[in-house]
Amino acid sequence: MLARFLSHFVLMSWHLRTVYLALLMLILICALAIAWFEGLPIGASIYFSFITGLTVGYGDIVPHTAAGRFVAVLLGFIGILFTGVVVAVTVRAVRDAWDEVHKSD
Repeated sequence: MLARFLSHFVLMSWHLRTVYLALLMLILICALAIAWFEGLPIGASIYFSFITGLTVGYGDIVPHTAAGRFVAVLLGFIGILFTGVVVAVTVRAVRDAWDEVHKSD
């Protein structure tokens, strides 16, 4: 069952690679914007962008400018979209693997 799930998951993820890449590029663009608006080093802004985009939000780096806060909200929204796509692909892969296993019975 696990092998079938993984094959379905990888296949569907491959079909959505453009969506994944677009969302990752948006996170990196937001990282550049955070670096510009907040005066952070690029490494810290990439870290902030991924932590915010993944909706973890440790709070060790916070935006202080209005533009930085806007970008942080945008990052949160992008992260929710990214998480939703991954969850949807996972659910579909589980369903397809389940159907495949039970059709062969």
